[in-house]
Amino acid sequence: MKLVEILQANLASFLDIEKSKALAVKFNANQLKAFFKKLDPTFKVVLFFGPDQGLVHERTKTLIKLVVSDIHDPFLISELTGKQIISDPGRLIDETMAQSMVGGERIVWIKLGSEDISKTIENYLKTNNGGSLVVIEAGDINIRSPLRKIIENNKIAIAAPCYMDNQKTITTLIDQVLNDNNKKITNDARIHLIESLGSDHLISRTEIEKLIVYSGENENILLSDVKAIIGDSGAISIEEICYCTGEGNIIDLERNLSRAFAEGINSITVLRSVMRHFLKLHLVASQLNNSGALDQSIKLLKPPIVFLFLNRFKNQIALWSINNLERALQLLQEAEIECKSTGYPVNSICSRTLIRIAQRAKD
Repeated sequence: MKLVEILQANLASFLDIEKSKALAVKFNANQLKAFFKKLDPTFKVVLFFGPDQGLVHERTKTLIKLVVSDIHDPFLISELTGKQIISDPGRLIDETMAQSMVGGERIVWIKLGSEDISKTIENYLKTNNGGSLVVIEAGDINIRSPLRKIIENNKIAIAAPCYMDNQKTITTLIDQVLNDNNKKITNDARIHLIESLGSDHLISRTEIEKLIVYSGENENILLSDVKAIIGDSGAISIEEICYCTGEGNIIDLERNLSRAFAEGINSITVLRSVMRHFLKLHLVASQLNNSGALDQSIKLLKPPIVFLFLNRFKNQIALWSINNLERALQLLQEAEIECKSTGYPVNSICSRTLIRIAQRAKD
């Protein structure tokens, strides 16, 4: 796919336009929460997708655990990749119709990359005759994606988007995790925690859980606890990697990448997050080239730029030309393909690509 097609396919998701609202996704967060409380066997395909890969993975595992007793049992779960389905479309039907050797329900868990499996899923939904539940864990699928359209418009399928956390959802997450562990937090500690956490759901949850362990038997979490665990520089954040890349700050970029990989953050997740960041920069830069105002152009972005990063985002607009932004996007796409196809260490591919891009920040 040509770079211009990637831009056209992805930039629409950042625009605040009524057209995108008209193509409503089947399940929002509240509907999904109700579905988790009482699973409806009518649904045979569930697609989790979106920019927050941590939340995508968390919700995928949550659903699977509601259906099967052991998420690691190969007799209860059949794991497929998009590549396997492309090479053997009939395998999906075979796996959904297989019976568990130990009894109980089975799950077919599809880990989807950039492959287009829409036809296979469409055929499965048309011919479905009571097979296993199919759960698809995907990336940030565009609103024009055939797979999204097929699932969103089918009565026995669910498309559930997973968006990056904002201040409201971070607050909800903090309350949820604290309540689950019978903990309370002081107001100043809460404010500092909210400001420190990034927008990746899984990373935020991990940081909050670390905080709970650190607090021990103390019922109340204090500001000193938050500073000791989260640190004044904030939690490991995908945003920091994105912004260090865009600023050409190679020292902090390498440090944040090392910490992120140590935390188990997937290289593909990092590459896609940086790609979204550069798509936003490209959109705003394009608006400015068409005589648009900077602040007004930034307001078009969805989700909006987090306040803590707003000035840094504006500064990056001045650093990057349209041509360099497009070259960066091309390098990011090539790196993702290389991660999936070459067998080389993915963390090395990711780091090398981001450092290469960061070096172009002031060109």
